[in-house]
Amino acid sequence: MLYNGTQSFVAFDTTKTMNTTNTLALVVDDEPLVRNLTVRALTREGFECDQAQDGHEGARMVAKNDYTVVVTDLKMPNQNGHAFAVELMSSPHPPAVVILTGVTEPRLAKDLLSRGIEDIVYKPIDYAVFGMKVRAIADRALAKSASSNSATGAEADEMAENSISQANPGPLVAESGRGPTSHDATITLGSVAERIKSGDGIIAIGEATLQVYRMTDSDELDANALSNSIATSAVLSDEIIKLAQSPFYNPAGAKVPDLSRAVVQIGRKRVGHLALAATAQAALSIGDPSPLNVRLIWAKGVAAGLAVEMMVEQGGHEAIADGLALCATMQNAAPVALARLFPGRYQSMVNKWSDTGVSFEAAERTCLGDDLQAIHRLALGASGMSQREIDVIVHLRDDEDSLSKLPEELQNRVKLVKLAGQIAEAVIGVWDNWDEIAMPEPGVADVLQLWSVDTIIERTTANLKGINLTFVENSKSSADDPDPRELTYCDSASDSFDFLESVVSSIIPNVERGFNPTAAKGNVLVNCIGACNEDIFAMVETAEEADLCVAISRQDEDFYQSLPRVVSFPSSYGVVQSKLRSAVQ
Repeated sequence: MLYNGTQSFVAFDTTKTMNTTNTLALVVDDEPLVRNLTVRALTREGFECDQAQDGHEGARMVAKNDYTVVVTDLKMPNQNGHAFAVELMSSPHPPAVVILTGVTEPRLAKDLLSRGIEDIVYKPIDYAVFGMKVRAIADRALAKSASSNSATGAEADEMAENSISQANPGPLVAESGRGPTSHDATITLGSVAERIKSGDGIIAIGEATLQVYRMTDSDELDANALSNSIATSAVLSDEIIKLAQSPFYNPAGAKVPDLSRAVVQIGRKRVGHLALAATAQAALSIGDPSPLNVRLIWAKGVAAGLAVEMMVEQGGHEAIADGLALCATMQNAAPVALARLFPGRYQSMVNKWSDTGVSFEAAERTCLGDDLQAIHRLALGASGMSQREIDVIVHLRDDEDSLSKLPEELQNRVKLVKLAGQIAEAVIGVWDNWDEIAMPEPGVADVLQLWSVDTIIERTTANLKGINLTFVENSKSSADDPDPRELTYCDSASDSFDFLESVVSSIIPNVERGFNPTAAKGNVLVNCIGACNEDIFAMVETAEEADLCVAISRQDEDFYQSLPRVVSFPSSYGVVQSKLRSAVQ
């Protein structure tokens, strides 16, 4: 919220500020071929481009237009690129400046970088990759602008929240055992923007990693260019070479002399997943521990990224696939970042499960309210993701009605990533008590033209073996303390893979498949999620030797209200675990 100078408050429209379809860029170069190739690459990334042939013409255009990014050569007639860049950076609100040049002069580069330009890229270049790099730079600039604008309203946010607190008094959230404090009591657009601007605790994936990831998603991928990008990060280089030498990728134990060979050894497409996983794992060791189980979140994200690539291939979705693997991998990056920025507040959301049984996702929805999407946009924008990618992630929690109102292409992109996340959960098979368990929409595999979800799960499981994932298995039953309880599980769904069975198996290890609930003995769970099944009432009445518990959708609770034992979804994993274990004595 921004204070408008009177007694009212107006909403800050983050999505309008960060509209990539109208992002303006200026390309300044005296070579028409280079200008045209650069403009073409930027246009593919959603820019609206102007052109100038020297610094003088560029300066005139900057005076008339509000460019987010200016790409300029150095060696040009009239006004050279160095003088032009210096002039740009001296303005009160300079655009993001990227130098694209063939002049390799270290002292010149050092001077320009010290003045605040974003990057220097030397010709010749891979224009597709260059376009991705400039897109990431522009998105960061837009996010920074949004942060600066909304941060001016942070004080007004605090005034508004204080007035609400006075009208509805309640306990403040204690942070890290230091007692009640207002410092971490409220989360608003203004307070998020302020903490992002200060860099206070946010997990940064890094531009080098995102660039490598996007390069592996490009049809114009060049192994040498990919190796050069990996080489800009020592941590990433070491991890890629280490993995290339591992028995999974190098069973013969052949020597891997350099990064180029490592890329070939692993496979160029897989390198992107490994890069993101390795960088994320390294980032986890920085700063204070997160209230969330970040290692488990990243493990599921990496699995989801692998799954969505196979879903795209199986369903023939190549035309809408750009960035989907990154969306799937980063789908929970916003809560992870916000938990670092507001550890006390997010710890209280996690604690909601032990107090009330409410899942973390539901607690976050309640806490952030109508600003949830805008706040998540800010957090994701700070990570360097493009708005096309962010648009997918912020709609993953939409209900079916809200999702149906989106453009068809965005709907399908969201459905692919959402299902990939659910496949990843089934593959990893581990949940925290506060995780929300939501089943896929009935028939979504058919809508996405996926002929075998089982195959996708099998291949995802196999491919994960080549990635070094570490996470805490909070929910697995201990082998030293075997659970004697048994359960017969009956599924009435028609989809090829039953996601509920993977959840049930993590809680009750002795699960036997059944087909006729009334003929079973002992404890029986019947899956009626997504359907109002009239037959289940007769089954409960006539089952002589079976105690039936029914899994249902939350919206169908009224229909099934007369049944003695039900488990509703979505619910937190802890609630599902408690209800199943109490039902299975």
